[in-house]
Amino acid sequence: MVCHSPLQGAMLSALAASVMVLSPPAHAQAPAPAMTAFETGQWGVAESAAASQTSDVEALILASEAALMPITLDQAEGLSRRERRQAALRAQDYAEAALALEPENAQAHLRLAAGLGYQSRYVNTVRAVMMGLPQRGRDHMVEALALDPSEPWAPAMLGAWHLEVVRRAGEGMFDANEAEGLALMRQSVEMEGAPAAIPYRFAVALVAVDPAAHGEEANLMLNRAITASSQDAVGQAVSALAGHLLGLLETDSAAAQTEAVRLLEE
Repeated sequence: MVCHSPLQGAMLSALAASVMVLSPPAHAQAPAPAMTAFETGQWGVAESAAASQTSDVEALILASEAALMPITLDQAEGLSRRERRQAALRAQDYAEAALALEPENAQAHLRLAAGLGYQSRYVNTVRAVMMGLPQRGRDHMVEALALDPSEPWAPAMLGAWHLEVVRRAGEGMFDANEAEGLALMRQSVEMEGAPAAIPYRFAVALVAVDPAAHGEEANLMLNRAITASSQDAVGQAVSALAGHLLGLLETDSAAAQTEAVRLLEE
């Protein structure tokens, strides 16, 4: 077992929490082949088709999202750590390219935060800290929230960041605050256009923290995610993941907590 100091654990958790199961934003201008592939779960095809549009911000955002989908939807069993890190680096590169074209695009900031978060999982802890990955990921979430207060994923990701840092390193590390994290997540769930993935990820965070204290709210969030899930590939995956965690929560809260932690840390 590899043990990390509290500070190292906080650094890692700050990054891990930034990685969410993201549903697709409004890629109105993304190429149709890429969107079709994305909606049907052909992540590699979607990434390649979208990434070829190097001067199209929406296409680059879609490419960034597609690169991480096998990992964020827990469909990456066949990928090595090296391959997962390469996916994270590609996602980061696409998001940075989108920001170079449109620096105030909130979705691009969120995608970059996700890419940075996953990159940290596959590099040495000290190296991640020296690269400034924790601070950068958080800062992009904060920037996205400032740029577009109507985007539900901005408070959702930032709220999850607070909860995960507190869970792994304690209240106050990096100014993380459980009450603020809960408030941000609850806000995001109720926002117009919030996809089913947001209550699902809120439930994962709640169960990971303490299923005894937060089990009732987590149960409500998981049922909400299942009911609200769309019929595309992302929605179906979220519904299945939520159903699995709900079954564990209702029968074995310890197993549910183990699974929630795995989803946040693996």
